[in-house]
Amino acid sequence: MIQWYPGHMAKAIREVSEKIKIVDLVIVLLDARIPHSSFNPMIKETLKNKPTLYVLTKKDKADTDQTSKWLAYYENNNESKSLAVSIDARSSSEIKKVTKAALEMMKEKREKDAKRGLKPRPIKTMIVGIPNVGKSTLINSLVGKKVATVGDKPGVTKSQQWIKINQELELLDTPGILWPKFEDQTVGMKLAISGAIKDDILPIIEVALFYIDLIKEKYPNHLAEKYNIDESKPANELLEDLGKLFKFYTSSKDIDYDKVSLKLCQDYRNNILGKLSLDWVQDE
Repeated sequence: MIQWYPGHMAKAIREVSEKIKIVDLVIVLLDARIPHSSFNPMIKETLKNKPTLYVLTKKDKADTDQTSKWLAYYENNNESKSLAVSIDARSSSEIKKVTKAALEMMKEKREKDAKRGLKPRPIKTMIVGIPNVGKSTLINSLVGKKVATVGDKPGVTKSQQWIKINQELELLDTPGILWPKFEDQTVGMKLAISGAIKDDILPIIEVALFYIDLIKEKYPNHLAEKYNIDESKPANELLEDLGKLFKFYTSSKDIDYDKVSLKLCQDYRNNILGKLSLDWVQDE
């Protein structure tokens, strides 16, 4: 059972529930490689039919065809008004898609306010997402300078803060929030592979075996082509072959399965096998 729920996350979900009342729009960040698995069900309950912009981050690491299908899925399968965009948060041209979509979603409301003689005010936006989904990178790109701490490990942002993007947009940053229990263990595994859960508290060998089987199913021959191994073997034998290939041994000359397993996850995160998505729309 994979669980990771530090105290600051419980506090954060309470604060999100409170602040949701005063925001105009919610931006939900999802990892484009695992849009379903990176969508916190607790956040869904908290949205309360607020206009929602789904932003699929890390599109440069995801299967382009699957990302297109997920964009359509999130626009067409939600009760509240919603839009969806995919971005590489490091690209300034990509970032413009986020502000453009946010302004488009609020256009009608702002026009109504203007007709009522109300002075235009910045759109109050809340940004939410799981750890390590790229919130800080996105925020810094939106503002054009470093205002949020960026880290390649989960749990960097610990508190909420209002950030002024421009004259039209204000953003409430929130910590990355996981949920207390993964009912579907495959969700936990995919989060682990992507780096949303800290590696040092995981059954990393189980994660690697799951990853091998999933890649063999979704992307046949990718493992064989990349690592020059016999992909027809069971996952545990492939892990052993990879240990020999990488020359990862313990002091007693046994295969260091923990080290092999961690390298496999890191290779996935670094796009060593190419742009692969672990969540497919067809499976939902």
